[in-house]
Amino acid sequence: MRYLYGDSTESQLESNFLELLRDAIDFAVFVLQADEKIKAGKAEIARLSEEASAELARLDAFAEGVAGAIASGEKGAEGSPTATCAMRVSELLAGAQSATASAVRAKLASDIAAIEAEEASARAACHDALQAFLDSHGADDTRATRRIALLEGGAYDATMSGQATFGIDWIFALNIAAENLFASPVRLERLAPHIEIHAPQVTGWLTKEVKVKPQRLERHTATELVTDALRTFAKLRIEASVETGFDVEIENGAIKVTRVGPADDASVGPFELEEGDVATVTSIIEKITSAAMQLANARLVEATTDGAPFREAPTFVPIVERLVARIAPIVAEISKRSLTPTELVLRRALSDDRREEFFVTKATLREKFDVLPPPLRALFSPLGFDQVTGKSTPPPMSMRTDRKEIGSSQPSIPPSSPPSSPPPSSSGKNESLVEAVKKIMIVLKSGRTDEGYAQYADLLSSDGFAEYRPDDQRQALKLLLLAKAPDRSDAVMRAYRIALKRIQTLVDMHAEPADYEMLGVAHVQLEDRAAASAAFEIALKLERARNPSSDLCASLGRRISQLA
Repeated sequence: MRYLYGDSTESQLESNFLELLRDAIDFAVFVLQADEKIKAGKAEIARLSEEASAELARLDAFAEGVAGAIASGEKGAEGSPTATCAMRVSELLAGAQSATASAVRAKLASDIAAIEAEEASARAACHDALQAFLDSHGADDTRATRRIALLEGGAYDATMSGQATFGIDWIFALNIAAENLFASPVRLERLAPHIEIHAPQVTGWLTKEVKVKPQRLERHTATELVTDALRTFAKLRIEASVETGFDVEIENGAIKVTRVGPADDASVGPFELEEGDVATVTSIIEKITSAAMQLANARLVEATTDGAPFREAPTFVPIVERLVARIAPIVAEISKRSLTPTELVLRRALSDDRREEFFVTKATLREKFDVLPPPLRALFSPLGFDQVTGKSTPPPMSMRTDRKEIGSSQPSIPPSSPPSSPPPSSSGKNESLVEAVKKIMIVLKSGRTDEGYAQYADLLSSDGFAEYRPDDQRQALKLLLLAKAPDRSDAVMRAYRIALKRIQTLVDMHAEPADYEMLGVAHVQLEDRAAASAAFEIALKLERARNPSSDLCASLGRRISQLA
């Protein structure tokens, strides 16, 4: 069902664009704030490097002056007490100069490591913000393609890919739940006990004639499925490792079947399905496609812009410019057709005499980017929220209308936001967290893994968890992240995803090496090896600057080598 504009005329929008608009602005503001933080960090590195160079030059000049004074001073004969004293002072001067220069360089390296760690954290947070935005709206912005392919070990690899109109090519890994059809190899007999079509087949021992014969398909396996809004392609093979079977392609309602086999098989190639077989083949493809459409996004495994990784972009400003340019014409059309100039309105008919109306005020959306400096706020000018003109017109009352305001989304703390002081945690709050974790541990030890991890996810996602002291949050997260990982399930992966967001907040606020270690472990469990390696390397760099012989350094070294 398509949405209506505020004046009840029909639009081409098939999803609630106002929610996309809200989340797009949140994402844009988030990455622009990160961009400012990254720029400030690079400027700070340049300033610190310049200061260190000046300090080393000053130290060299000072040492040279002192050494010259020692050399030119009256010391008496060689071996005299004064000459001996001068030699000792020269040695002390050289040692002090070397130690001081090393300290200056070490301080510079430590400061740069901390700034680079903050940059890496900001970039990782931008990747997560992009993941959240695309997870909700990626398929609305592009012709997304799902691909499920059977691997050698008997498991399926499932992905969804697309190209956002604002210049991001993305790939999501899809989570295959235990109850989904693709949780194990899809033999067609699981869909129907008897499946038969008529297809070309070589007959005769001597003449090798090709005749159309009944073919049984129930022992075939679906080894690959690629589907999008317009086209579905499936490979049905007699064995997973043998290229013998059928390819099926359905595009714009037309079905094409190709027999696949050895090159010397005269029956291979496309053929026309008999009228009675069309429904049979269509039903098979619809069932496996339906199972593919049930697969939910697990994580964003790849995102590129202009051919380079998104998280390594020199600046995120061009991405925001393209995003705003993409949504601005739609915003202008909604604004023009909204009966109140201060609001953006969409409607949806529910019945003959009742409709639903969604609205968001332009002031609410403008407040989101008002936190930015003027040059960055100007990027949002094409949306037209700076000036509101026209008279308000009350909506017609010929139908009963339920009005719903588009609520604020809940983005992560922007990486450039200053960390706020955590509220003091009373002993009662601490005890309630300990008690909650103890109950979860009891459930896990009893073997009820999914139930325990579901409780962990509920605890970590609760509003109250953020109110605990950072150290208390760390203890709860350590018990989850540093324990032996169980078999993956929806409940387990959900707990890890929520834990990742919580530990990312701690990293953004405190940049502790141990927090980065837990961040890396969370990425490992979510199968993002690149992000895990980056987190471990940042943690090792920070910890080495503090104590290169610590146990944490050794642990991080092992984790990095295991990912290599």
